[in-house]
Amino acid sequence: MVILVADSPKHGSGEIYRLLRRRVLEGGLPPATKVNIQHLATELNTSATPVREALRQLQGDGLLLATSHKGYATTDVLDRAGVKSLFEFRLLIEPWAASVAATDSLRNPARELEREIKAFNPAMDSVRHAMIYHDSRFHGRILAASENSLVIDAYEKSHCHLHLFRMIGEHWDWRASLTQHQEIQSAIARADSTGAEEAMRSHLHQAYEGFMSELEPLAESKEKLREPSSPRIISKKS
Repeated sequence: MVILVADSPKHGSGEIYRLLRRRVLEGGLPPATKVNIQHLATELNTSATPVREALRQLQGDGLLLATSHKGYATTDVLDRAGVKSLFEFRLLIEPWAASVAATDSLRNPARELEREIKAFNPAMDSVRHAMIYHDSRFHGRILAASENSLVIDAYEKSHCHLHLFRMIGEHWDWRASLTQHQEIQSAIARADSTGAEEAMRSHLHQAYEGFMSELEPLAESKEKLREPSSPRIISKKS
């Protein structure tokens, strides 16, 4: 099955990338669907070159897979195992990163995090896209404070916010997410490394429950996450 994007006079690969990414995230290009490059170029009134560049970017995001004959197809959405694996990965690094971010009251990112929270406005876009933008920036700033390039690179390559919020509709409890972010920000602002670590861990567990509920809303219990008791990762600050 080939799904075409509605006619739109976009020409630059950046514009085409943003348009197609939104289509994938919103289901306009459904999961596991072949993408026809020439048809897209015709629909968008452009050549195949910027379309190919946009598709390569989407492949880098993990939203497309390369197929035979230099083609592409959209990836499947995360299943239960995929959600569990992603959150177990996040539990390895994000509580630690929050703890590291809180260790220096003069250099920590508390003010930047506060600005991110205050800037969140679900009315400016759909809840899905507003949460992708806010969540990726909020968590990304905490990871950046670790100054550990290997950890940051691994986290960015997971594209976790794109894949998680691709699953949901417009009814995500963004107020609960913001409240949890405020608790993390407050602990970091106090330079409370233990409090920041625990607030982040609690936030990830609650988010995991929320996303698993999207997959199995009638299930009485969710599979428990595995996590280390005390991860040890070296940063430049240690």
